[in-house]
Amino acid sequence: MQRALMSAAMVVAVALTSTAALAAPTPHQQNGITYINGGIGEEEQDAMKAQRADYNLLLTFATQQSGAYRSDVQLDILDTKGTNLLSVASTGPMFFAKLPPGTYHISAAAEGKTFKRTVKVGNAPREMILHWENDNPDDPGPQD
Repeated sequence: MQRALMSAAMVVAVALTSTAALAAPTPHQQNGITYINGGIGEEEQDAMKAQRADYNLLLTFATQQSGAYRSDVQLDILDTKGTNLLSVASTGPMFFAKLPPGTYHISAAAEGKTFKRTVKVGNAPREMILHWENDNPDDPGPQD
């Protein structure tokens, strides 16, 4: 009896591990910068949140009034010289990047509205949420 319970517990543990692994977005690279993008569905959100500590820029895209996440954002991240380091279409609702410490310009566009933010990242995760309603695209966002 105890052996059967142990076997059943092992099967459940393997199934749960496999589900989490399947839900985890695949890391990508562009210009030497590693990033993950996703968060559609609760399992994928949980899988991304489990990887938060591996990335130092954490972006979330949402609609302010409804709270609905957005996954239709054109995202560009530029260095201070204006060099486009990352250009990713259809990002969201969560986007995590591993950038060298420094200052970056973020451009996130959807529905004809483009947010431009300047962000300083270090080794610790830096989180930003962009809302597409009642958020001023001319506001430069948090400045460090």
